[in-house]
Amino acid sequence: MIAHSAKRLVIALVLGALSGCALFQPDVSRNAWPEDIPPRSDFEALYAADERNQAVQSQEEYLVWITRFYQGWKLYPQGWNDLVPDILAEVDDPDERAELEAELYDAGRFIASEWSKDAETRKVRTRQLSIWGNAMREAVTRGETREMIEQIARDVDRLKAQRLTYSDITPGRYYAEDEDDVFR
Repeated sequence: MIAHSAKRLVIALVLGALSGCALFQPDVSRNAWPEDIPPRSDFEALYAADERNQAVQSQEEYLVWITRFYQGWKLYPQGWNDLVPDILAEVDDPDERAELEAELYDAGRFIASEWSKDAETRKVRTRQLSIWGNAMREAVTRGETREMIEQIARDVDRLKAQRLTYSDITPGRYYAEDEDDVFR
């Protein structure tokens, strides 16, 4: 009897936590679209062009994940808009910084558009986000920021052209693998 009650309590807590997550959805309406994210219309067009994803994910859910990619959320508070300035802060030359920012903007737009799709249709997984973030942080430490941004941008272009798949994006592609990486 106690085990049965404990099981029901655990189920109630899990369901409560999951429903609580639904309450913290960002507002993705046209009037509330964040200014520090590429235009909503860009992502609406990308969503409309992907019939396979439309069959399994609503446009609103897709746009929620777009905002989470850029701004982060409770489960992972650092988004693309936090990572990019941290990386570019290490680039002293203003012209080089502007050029690299444009590359990161383009790469981020594609990464967001793919990662935000339903798991069965996306070309970018959370593991790849982690790999790219770790590679960028390592590149900053090594003074190889430009080289890493360019390598990631090339890989993003290869993903777009379907000459590379998410499974090709491994930690060892950028630096020797870290034995402590929990996403290996």
